[in-house]
Amino acid sequence: MNDRSDSIKKATVGIALLVLVSKGLGFLREAVIACKFGTGIEYDVYLIGISIPAALYALFGYSFYNLLIPDYSRAAVHHDKRSAMAKVLSEFYFALFGSLAAALLIIVAAPYLIHLIAPGLDSRHLPEAVLIVRVSSSIIILSVLESFFRSVLNSEKRFIIPAAGPILANIVVISSVILLAGRISTKAILYGLVTGYLAQVAFVFVPFRRIGFLKYIHARVFERNIGRFFVTAVIILIIEGASQVYAVVDRYFASFMEAGVVSALGYAYILLMLPISIFAYALSTAIFPFLSDAFVDNDRSRSGYLLSRGISISLLLALPVTVIFWVFADQIVMLLFRRGAFDLESVEITSNLLRYFALGLVGQFLLWIMSRAYYAAKKYHILMAQVAVMLIAKIALAAPAVNAFGYIGLAISSSISYTLGAILLLIFAGKCLTPIDARRLLMYFSKLAVSTAAGWLAAQFLKGWIVADKESFFELAVSLGIAVFASLVVFIAVSYLMNIADVRNLSGIWRRKHKVDANSR
Repeated sequence: MNDRSDSIKKATVGIALLVLVSKGLGFLREAVIACKFGTGIEYDVYLIGISIPAALYALFGYSFYNLLIPDYSRAAVHHDKRSAMAKVLSEFYFALFGSLAAALLIIVAAPYLIHLIAPGLDSRHLPEAVLIVRVSSSIIILSVLESFFRSVLNSEKRFIIPAAGPILANIVVISSVILLAGRISTKAILYGLVTGYLAQVAFVFVPFRRIGFLKYIHARVFERNIGRFFVTAVIILIIEGASQVYAVVDRYFASFMEAGVVSALGYAYILLMLPISIFAYALSTAIFPFLSDAFVDNDRSRSGYLLSRGISISLLLALPVTVIFWVFADQIVMLLFRRGAFDLESVEITSNLLRYFALGLVGQFLLWIMSRAYYAAKKYHILMAQVAVMLIAKIALAAPAVNAFGYIGLAISSSISYTLGAILLLIFAGKCLTPIDARRLLMYFSKLAVSTAAGWLAAQFLKGWIVADKESFFELAVSLGIAVFASLVVFIAVSYLMNIADVRNLSGIWRRKHKVDANSR
């Protein structure tokens, strides 16, 4: 158990560091885009046009990843390695054909799709949006390729190269925007995105090739159990499609609002995804293959331990980040985006959205961990029920929330829905998945709530010390950094006093390392 825990910790840290670099470049990319286009109509049209291909990119990628890893684990245990490789190759061919069909359908139906998702878009901008939809449809095919290579590598407990792929993609997009935006406007983002994803696929293919899968490239396209795979794939596509519906619903309502709200939604969600991508994604990616192995072995003790640890760490990470985004939203947006065409009105809209999106961070963190456990155990019916409840809640709440709170209502409805979905998965986990010590987790959460309250009070106090000169990037960066750091110190200190084991373990590791360094000197 300890060896597996150490492996998960090392993988999580490695993935998190690479994702941190990737997200840093991602922020640089968004800062460059914000400077060039702000929250104007050009960028609104681009986001509307890219929305369906981008949603399907994530949908196909996550769905295939969540399907392939458990299947690979089972095939490798119950059969020889060669049979496992042949099985997943057959599934890959099927997914690839599906992505090709989806891309062709989008190319043909592009004008109708734009009318569907953004009925409020001015007809003058329709040709541009249609072009963006058609060109970007190619990334759906690239999604299946990258997901297949990454899934196999992760199943073999190789995490670093796949996690580094987005770094290359971001560099390509940034270069394209800097060099071409002045001549071809938002098409620079579009062409950079397609080229960047292609480069990412090529980058991940190199270590994949060394595993030896290409020896089985002649595997039959349709194996005997391909019908079962098709049904399972459709179910997972529906489950993963829920998160993509959120963006479609938000942009539908935002298309009737003032210019810039669609863009602000994009910027706010990018900021929100930073901690999710670094922490929740890294942790869930590292733990997923181990959970799959535990469920294949029917080891309830090991699966329960892994899931409980994932939930505890998710809470520990998500709660202080929620406080930081809530209290310092204005300063964060100002620091990262306030330049060029991104004016004070853009800052206000984006920071308001970020603040209320952040209320759903705990739910999103838990969903990342919990859903991987349900996928590993192949409990798709629970995920289907949870997705249905989340979608109903989002759609039912969106209109009244917008009527009551304006564009902020879009973020409020999303946060409520994510939280509700996480609660449902937690409720069913102990009965349908694996034993979880609910009492211990509730006590853990109660202690963290006290630490979070202390961190929030500290952050509110320190916010007043941030420099008033908001035009000075350096001064704002330094003062915001000090305020955030001090707030986190308060959170960690109170967590230590509350005897939260994860925090005390970190301090123990630091003391042991300090002692070793001192002895070596």
